[in-house]
Amino acid sequence: MAAIIYTVIKEFFVEIHGHPVKARILSPINNDKTFTFQVSSHFKNTSEQEANVPASTFTSYANAERHLLGYLEAFQNTLDLGGDVAPGVNF
Repeated sequence: MAAIIYTVIKEFFVEIHGHPVKARILSPINNDKTFTFQVSSHFKNTSEQEANVPASTFTSYANAERHLLGYLEAFQNTLDLGGDVAPGVNF
């Protein structure tokens, strides 16, 4: 299996309930039609044990950014309602 090398298109740094969260939008260097995002921390709500880890690929930068911002908003809302920060990927 060949390694896929990504280029970082944009980085975000936000603080959610005192937790620094770094987020990136990436695209494979050889494919300008595939975008994904990563976050350095994940969240879990009080009713599920598994962390909410995004695993999506998008066909446009705008869609990736919109879903990333939606994910960060869900992160904030989950902590507002008593959720917790799960161990992240720490990139």
